Amino acid sequence: MGAALAINWQGSPYMPLKLKGVLARNGIRHSELCDAVKQKDGKPMSSTGLSLIANWNTWPKNTPKESLQQQTRDFLTSKGVSEEEIATAFDVDGEDSHRHAHPIGIHVGQKHKKPEPEIEPLEIEMLNPAAKRHFGIFRDPFQADVNGPEDVFLASDQRYIREAMFQTARHGGFLAVVGESGAGKSVLRRDLLDRIAREGHPISVIYPMIIDKKSLTPTSIGEAIIKDLVHSAKVPRTKEGQARLLNDLLLGSSRAGNSHVLIIEEAHDIPTECLKQLKRFWELEDGFKRLLSIVLVGQPELKQKLDERVNWEAREVIRRCEIAELQPLGNNLKDYLQHKFKRIDVALDKVMAPDSFDAIYARLTRVKPGSREVLSQLYPLVVNNLVTKAMNRAAELGIPQVTGDLVKEL
Repeated sequence: MGAALAINWQGSPYMPLKLKGVLARNGIRHSELCDAVKQKDGKPMSSTGLSLIANWNTWPKNTPKESLQQQTRDFLTSKGVSEEEIATAFDVDGEDSHRHAHPIGIHVGQKHKKPEPEIEPLEIEMLNPAAKRHFGIFRDPFQADVNGPEDVFLASDQRYIREAMFQTARHGGFLAVVGESGAGKSVLRRDLLDRIAREGHPISVIYPMIIDKKSLTPTSIGEAIIKDLVHSAKVPRTKEGQARLLNDLLLGSSRAGNSHVLIIEEAHDIPTECLKQLKRFWELEDGFKRLLSIVLVGQPELKQKLDERVNWEAREVIRRCEIAELQPLGNNLKDYLQHKFKRIDVALDKVMAPDSFDAIYARLTRVKPGSREVLSQLYPLVVNNLVTKAMNRAAELGIPQVTGDLVKEL
């Protein structure tokens, strides 16, 4: 149910809970319940997770069901919900009389499927000094590993998205870069900023600094545009004054030969209403020239948010946004690891035995039962952690290389 969850959908009977009706009758927003209920790792429940519980009676395996239910009961009590309603909140609602009061992430009439368990994750581990001595290396290949463009691993997928981000920033457009946690989205964003500066392109980057993107508003985006274009500018108090100044600054900068790109990270957290208003920014123009291009960067929830079957009310902006999705490493696994170890002047075959790569692939992928679809967690951050854990274990056992058998035991 967390941000890094790899979800695969399969057909399943629709089993809504009475919890849906409790929330609707008492005017409680789904986002309120999500914020109040914490998972085992301390993170709030996601809207996707709540939808799976409320609509499919599907509970996450990483947090005890009893804990989620008790937290929900406590929250409903704090909202003044009656004991009678709370007592039946987790019963199946056979009639589903509140289907049209659907929670965030579920669209009326849309067929949704049930998630299968995710690939079992590994605890995060650092490369220890014993492993460094064992393999004769002086730097961790996976820590502080991207310090310049030459450190960025670029397979064909990454090259395409890297260029799509640059062309959008330079010539205009509306692009959403989507990828799992650890897929390399932030690295490509940093590479874009470095490339603009390194090659001297006249592109002004607008980067809203609000950490919690759930609180992002059109007003705060407007303030970011004004401040990033003219740091000393005084932002008008009225929305009309702000809009006029924003347009004047973009227009003047554009006529001076500059392009402008708005980059929003963690865009999966943007409120739907704010997402809708991005179209107004993108439509700012000088004749045939757009004054502002937009690049959204987010996790897979962003792709769902940009599905007009889910967010029909945001279809105007969704239909104008191109989606570029970062895929798992797949057959590029060995090339990726060679790149990482080459950056620290270590030959990969000194550390990894030939059979280890197939073992890593098997550990981080599986085939969906009854189909040929491959479910994969072969993302850079996950691979880094698995190889680090294997190297530590090899040093502990005194094995000269990371072998396939060793990887299988992790």
